[in-house]
Amino acid sequence: MTEPGPSVIETWVRVLSDGGVLHGEREEAGVVAASRVVGESRLSELRDWMAAQGTPSQHRVRAAAIELCIWMAVVDRVIDPSERGLLVEVIRSSTLEPPEQARLERLLSIALSDTRKLAHVETLAEILDHPTLRELMLALSWHVANVDGFVDDLERASFERLAGIFGVDPAVADQIRELDLSCEGAAPPARA
Repeated sequence: MTEPGPSVIETWVRVLSDGGVLHGEREEAGVVAASRVVGESRLSELRDWMAAQGTPSQHRVRAAAIELCIWMAVVDRVIDPSERGLLVEVIRSSTLEPPEQARLERLLSIALSDTRKLAHVETLAEILDHPTLRELMLALSWHVANVDGFVDDLERASFERLAGIFGVDPAVADQIRELDLSCEGAAPPARA
């Protein structure tokens, strides 16, 4: 069975920017998880929006999504080996150009000791500006915070802050936090 963490994050960042093209079981698992968060129709709308953005914008969105995941991973000033491994795998599978992948890996390495190197969350929110994408990124940030099996108060507060910056209703943010993104079992009915 495929490990759920990487399939969710890798595929959301990659599949959406590739216009929703599915390449295998991992991508399908990621789409199932994304559908649990936003529903099939909103996911399709997001794919159409991404496809219309053009390659440079798609790459900016992909890089911003990864940077947001790095931000969430270091927000508690501790990066668990499972968080680091997950993010390295995401960066390497992102299909971004090698120099951009190298930049993101360097950013991951130095972000824990110098968070000033990270883009401000508000800046990333300007790039990640589609409402459906923002809900998916909120779910991803929660998933990154929880990948080590423990979410501390600082990570919880950062999730709530991010929901506010993204303009996600607190009730929706609570629903996102409670979702099981492991892709096991039947998908619950998606929100409208």
